Formats: sequence, C-alpha cells, structure tokens
Amino acid sequence: MLTTGPVLFSDTDGLVRFARLRAKRDFFDGRETPRSRRYIDMCRHMFSIAPDLTARLIFTRDTGHHTGGWWKNPDYERCYHLSISFCVNPTDAPVPFDKREAQKLAEAFFEGDVRKCWIEPPYTPTGKINGVHHYRLWCDEVWKPIIPRGEVYSKQFTERGWKSFSDIHGEAPE
Repeated sequence: MLTTGPVLFSDTDGLVRFARLRAKRDFFDGRETPRSRRYIDMCRHMFSIAPDLTARLIFTRDTGHHTGGWWKNPDYERCYHLSISFCVNPTDAPVPFDKREAQKLAEAFFEGDVRKCWIEPPYTPTGKINGVHHYRLWCDEVWKPIIPRGEVYSKQFTERGWKSFSDIHGEAPE
C-alpha cells in the first residue's frame, strides 16, 4: 500500500529500515522530472522526537554528480543523502535546526560511517526558512561508503575528454 504522505515514525530502527528500503527503489540525479518528484516524495519521512517536535527527513541515493558534469572529481559521483529539518507538531511550523537530534538521526542512518559524512547547511531560500541540513555519505560504484580522494573540482582522477555541464551547454545567461 502506498501512502499519500510521509509516514510518522517514533522509533529510529523502524524509520531507518523503512527509509533504506524506499531509497533503494531508485536514484535521484538532480533533474526535476515527474519520476524524480515521485522518488523524492516516496523518500520523505517524519520522526517524532517529542510530543510537540518532529524531524522531517528525506533519505535518497543520489547519482550523477560527476557524469552529469557538475563536479570534476569522479569520486563524488554518488552518495546517500539525508536531509533533516525540524518542525512543531501539529502546525508544521519550522523550528531552528537541532544539532544534537540531527546527530542522533545521522548516526542511526550511517552508523559507523557517520564520520565520513559531508554536512551542508541550508542553501535555497526554502531550505533556509526550514533549517534544512544535508548529510552526504559518498560511495563507490557498489554503494560502499568512501572518503573521496581530493576536492570536487580536482581533475587529478578525471577521465580524459570529460566535459563539465557548462563546457557542453555553455554558460547560463545572467
């Protein structure tokens, strides 16, 4: 049975098992398509921290960071991506990011590999309003966690002839 919205969990074990199964159904490649929207919606989850506090989560498998032309270093091709924000029950009003609770959730999802995570603060206007932080665990071709060699823009490990998105499509007009 498919749900119409995120499922509310109260135990991390059930949340993590369910979220991992959902994430394995597909990949997110950064493109806005009906397929990617369905995948993101399927990967949304809620976790009850306290009677009046909920964590909003999205847990996906992301691909295409290098092959899509965004980053030069092929070690940054794929990752598990956990987005976390917090809200008040039952109004869904955003509350400030809770670093301690987010750490507990990241540890539940990434276990012994949590120290390999790359953590990004909010970037978009909506992300800033909601305090969304992103935890990325980079992986190799078989989804084994790695620590990437070098920086995202390093061409040291880039295959010959690789072109960035802007090399192929040109610079976007201002």
